[in-house]
Amino acid sequence: MKILSSAGHSKTLTPALLLSTLMLGFIISLYGQSEFLLQANDLWQILIAPDSQDIKQQVILLLRLPRSLVACLIGFNLGVAGLLMQGLTRNPLASPTLFAINSGAACLMALNSIGFAFFSALPSELATFLGALLGGVLVFSLGGGLRSDSNALRLILAGIAVNGLLSSLTRAALIIADDTAYSILHWLSGSLSEIDWHSWSQLWPLSLIALLLAFSTSRGLNLNALGEQTANSLGINITWLRVRVCLAVLLLTSISVTLAGPIVFVGLIAPHLARALFNNNHLVLLPASGLLGAALVCWADLLSRSIIPPAETPVGIITALIGTPFFIFLVLKGKL
Repeated sequence: MKILSSAGHSKTLTPALLLSTLMLGFIISLYGQSEFLLQANDLWQILIAPDSQDIKQQVILLLRLPRSLVACLIGFNLGVAGLLMQGLTRNPLASPTLFAINSGAACLMALNSIGFAFFSALPSELATFLGALLGGVLVFSLGGGLRSDSNALRLILAGIAVNGLLSSLTRAALIIADDTAYSILHWLSGSLSEIDWHSWSQLWPLSLIALLLAFSTSRGLNLNALGEQTANSLGINITWLRVRVCLAVLLLTSISVTLAGPIVFVGLIAPHLARALFNNNHLVLLPASGLLGAALVCWADLLSRSIIPPAETPVGIITALIGTPFFIFLVLKGKL
């Protein structure tokens, strides 16, 4: 009885710790590392004595709050996108970063920014969506990612090759850009420094649609984990499942890249942590992976402002420094 009670307590404690970690990071991010010497008490003053003339309250409400909300939602999007990719391909190393979805979105966004050919006429959201689609299609076509007998190593090699190609095109765009090269380079590092309420209004509607689509695939992904033949025999249309998952991944990734650039490795780290903390039910894993991704990006953004204040280190560099050794660890542990 004591063992059962301890297990039940642990299952209750884990989500509480996850939510507490996210909420703590969110609250600290509203006032931490600011040139205006913000304090926790300033947040309390907004609630009990709002003052539109108070510069500290205005900084929190107009700059910090939208940035923190966007950081959390982008992290949630990328965490869910990574889990969707791993669940669909049954490949533990699948992620928007490794499968060139991030680099594809970044490449066409860069071409759009410099006004190259017909890309300049495209809305930035559409350009990143098409780029994400291009990167994903190339990797999955070369690596045979949607076949039932797909090989994990072949997919990874295809991802490396396509990432290299798209990154080269992006660097070429930077050379052509000249005057705007610095701003594009900063964006390519994954930055939240330009986020405002307009960014939030762009992000949440598409994210909501994509997340609803993602959560509708949870039962199909659970059965897909048993193998395609088993899933088919239990009434799952695998083709339709693939279409929904791919569309959700493209939407979640492209809108996130449009606003903050390619923030890498979140879609790889969050799903693995979610599986380590929870069971293999995608109905649980999807929100858990999203919350872990949100916490990771939120804390990474806070850290990005803390390394060399008042200058900022792009948040994408922080997640890369975390994600690269994590990827090596997975390979060494035989996950490939």
